[in-house]
Amino acid sequence: MHGGGPTPPATRRGFLKATALAAMSAAAGVTETPGNSPATAVAERPMADARFGVVDLHTHATLKPYLFGAKFWRAHGAPAGFFPLKMCVDLDALMDGGVKTFVCATYVVERQMFTDVWPLGLLASVSPTAAHLATAPMDALTREYLDFAEKMIEEARQRRGDIIEVAHSRADMRRINAAGKICMLHAVEGAHHLNGDIGMVDELFKRGVCCMVVPHLYPNKAGGCADIMGMDMRTRFAPGCFNAKFQDAAGLSDWGHQLVEKLLDVGIIIDPTHGTREYRKRVIEIARNHPKRRPVIMSHVCAPAASRAGHDPLPEDVREIADTGGVVGLMMFFRPELAGRDNAGVESALDAVDFLVQHGGEDVVAMGSDLDGFTTVPKDLRSPRGYRTLREAMLRKYTGDQVEKFLHGNAERVLREGWGK
Repeated sequence: MHGGGPTPPATRRGFLKATALAAMSAAAGVTETPGNSPATAVAERPMADARFGVVDLHTHATLKPYLFGAKFWRAHGAPAGFFPLKMCVDLDALMDGGVKTFVCATYVVERQMFTDVWPLGLLASVSPTAAHLATAPMDALTREYLDFAEKMIEEARQRRGDIIEVAHSRADMRRINAAGKICMLHAVEGAHHLNGDIGMVDELFKRGVCCMVVPHLYPNKAGGCADIMGMDMRTRFAPGCFNAKFQDAAGLSDWGHQLVEKLLDVGIIIDPTHGTREYRKRVIEIARNHPKRRPVIMSHVCAPAASRAGHDPLPEDVREIADTGGVVGLMMFFRPELAGRDNAGVESALDAVDFLVQHGGEDVVAMGSDLDGFTTVPKDLRSPRGYRTLREAMLRKYTGDQVEKFLHGNAERVLREGWGK
């Protein structure tokens, strides 16, 4: 989940609104997002040319099913803009967009949010679901969420056939891709999911987690974070919420250093997205000095840096990440000066690719949409279906070999080099 950018994704405020809406929907007996009837089988709706299939390094495909009961196996009509109850990432959208692999981030709401966003605290006093999220041990909630993701994909398989599967290793991923099926990978967003136990990293690896975003929306035991919402002018409409006292821009802690070393040793890719520049710099330095020489990534960003919060990559970040063999994944966003244009998302994405190539070379570019992370999405890139339009625009501007790298080649290389022992 992300914030900031020219049209700042309203992550925390979005959760507040969406959770309240979901509670009312549940009370009324509404448990899933409106959608169309299931589309035809994969054999009748082939993905794009396999050469230009997509690896999306950061989505929240399970978040709305987990919180609100939305159905991943159904087709949904995702509108542009900010609609927290509408689902962007579903099975049909992935097929239509030619996505071959997508990383699904586990995100359990940080405890600070229930105090910082006071209506959530009130909700937790009356809603059993919110109370569970506010009080259950974080490591137990992490396991619950990962289990839910597995069940979501199994339900899709039962409803739609053998067209999608979860990979728990690189070998699984190769097998699934070779069979022409869509592959889902697990990630975890925020070190708070460990509940202070670095030993849980081994368990997550065994469960198939390929990547961990270490910092997130609030400080955790690994260190501070960029104050994303503090720079979002829209938070003025949420009086009494998003207080500076809950934020800390500190760098990586000693415990965080130990965690980074552990992730590098075990083979879970490290992602310092949401950290400050100093935080990112320290993580990259540790990775450079580690004997296993793993790549570091920023999985979901706006580029060039479009927010004063300091969480999007600067030119020096791009160069340093490229030096580790890592990548920078581009979110589906648009620059404010392009608002109103039908192709605002694609234009912004192409500019972002140019920025990354200029400062890190063509091997640093990857995709990381952050779709369904309560973000504000452009009209032309409002779901994975938008990858078709983006692919066509890329092929008009870059060579086929470059586009292949941007859409999946670079990300697959990072997974080969960074994930696994």
